[in-house]
Amino acid sequence: MLTMLKQILQENWQWRHQIWDLAKIDLVKRYRGAALGKIWLFTRPAIYMLVYWFTLSVGMRHSADVNGQPFLLWLAAGVFPWFFMSDAINTGSDIYHRYPYLVNRLKFPLSVISTFYTLSIMIIFVCTMAITIGVCLLVGVHISRYVLQLPLVMIIMFVFWTAWSIMLSPLGAVSKDFANLIKTLSMPFFWLSGILFQLTSLPPIGQKIMTFNPVAWCAEAVRSCFIYKQWIWERPEELIPFLIVFLVVVLLALRNFKRLYKEVPDVL
Repeated sequence: MLTMLKQILQENWQWRHQIWDLAKIDLVKRYRGAALGKIWLFTRPAIYMLVYWFTLSVGMRHSADVNGQPFLLWLAAGVFPWFFMSDAINTGSDIYHRYPYLVNRLKFPLSVISTFYTLSIMIIFVCTMAITIGVCLLVGVHISRYVLQLPLVMIIMFVFWTAWSIMLSPLGAVSKDFANLIKTLSMPFFWLSGILFQLTSLPPIGQKIMTFNPVAWCAEAVRSCFIYKQWIWERPEELIPFLIVFLVVVLLALRNFKRLYKEVPDVL
């Protein structure tokens, strides 16, 4: 496995310039032909976030401040990371079917495909977080020093979801049923991961289970920057289970990639 890890890291380093170029190309493809252009990259998550806010605050009358911060900011700090993770789960888990022309190119490293796709959706995520911080400053919402850990949280999320893609994409290429199963699980991940509710409302056993849910940890880590005002390492009872899941995902990514990456071009 160490040999495979070394190979993947070398491939990504050697192709680092192409990774950035391909990530930008992927972003351009998302809004090509649209009159509003890049605005569409942020319109969908913004509209969904406002719909969730309206439903919860007006329809269900659940809009109390969280830890002294506006409910809308709490919601944004969970919904915007979710859109990044949703793309990573749905498309990132079956990325080879999205780029078959790269898979079938000789000498093009398959691990790079997962990296540049995750980078392309991470760029959108970074922009939404920058806009969120900007809006907070404009309307006078206090931004604490804990927001300084947001780049670290984003790097952790980038590495984890890239490893997730490398782990599942070979299986998705070999089995279409497996790819459909992962996409089907995306919606349960959303409703069960505390994106729209506080995890503290769950019973103790539910909270314990959620510590092993990477979607829940990522959303809560972003909220730690804006809402809970804690460093992520100050909550070891949540960080350690996530790191265990992180390690398992990396090990499975190396195992699956080593066993199946040579078969992927043949089955696509």
